[in-house]
Amino acid sequence: MQLYLDSSSPEEIRTAVAWGVIDGVTTNLSLIAKAGGEMRAALRAVLAVSPGPVFCQVVGWRDVASIKEQAHWLRRFSDRLIIKIPMSVAGITAVSQLKREDPTMQLAVTAVSSVAQAYLVAKAGADIVALFNGPLDLEQDERVRIVAPIRAIYDRAHFPTRILSAGRFARSFGEFAADGSDIITIRMEFLKTLFDHAFTDKRMLAFHADWQKAHGDKTWLSGGEDNSGPAS
Repeated sequence: MQLYLDSSSPEEIRTAVAWGVIDGVTTNLSLIAKAGGEMRAALRAVLAVSPGPVFCQVVGWRDVASIKEQAHWLRRFSDRLIIKIPMSVAGITAVSQLKREDPTMQLAVTAVSSVAQAYLVAKAGADIVALFNGPLDLEQDERVRIVAPIRAIYDRAHFPTRILSAGRFARSFGEFAADGSDIITIRMEFLKTLFDHAFTDKRMLAFHADWQKAHGDKTWLSGGEDNSGPAS
């Protein structure tokens, strides 16, 4: 499973790259708008620091011709872009036509919020279905468990479409991963929470307390004794 950072901030992306855990970057219209400045410059800045592919969304969701024109332009802009198409009648129509015109164009359908929509995405030939399960999980009283049925349908029908989940919090992240997501994208504030657990902190504090009672602040490089390694 791949892990992507949901961001348009070069600084955030550099930080996540330094941690060694992300495979690429997802953006959307809100994130590019938040970046400020000229929109193409904002996209170039993300491409410059991403360790892999970058998802970029077309503008609008009702005009097939406009969606297709933007998709072709984005393809020319960078071959590292995965083009996000909106979940709509026009969007699915555009995906179907674009894949017939250029089967190598990498297309994802975004804002997918149901199993039925996910079926249409795969049927149209999209490379990736981008689920809004994370945001939905924050809005609804019940857990959103749509990855597993989508995975079952895709596997049964032999659809090659990959499943992208929008991660939120460690609990839902684990569920989305276990249920069969191929990619999870996550914002920086949620990515940070994946590193944390109260029991981990408790055990680390206990380890260090025991060590400090015996050896103070020394590390394995401290002490001045024989540092040549294990006895032969």
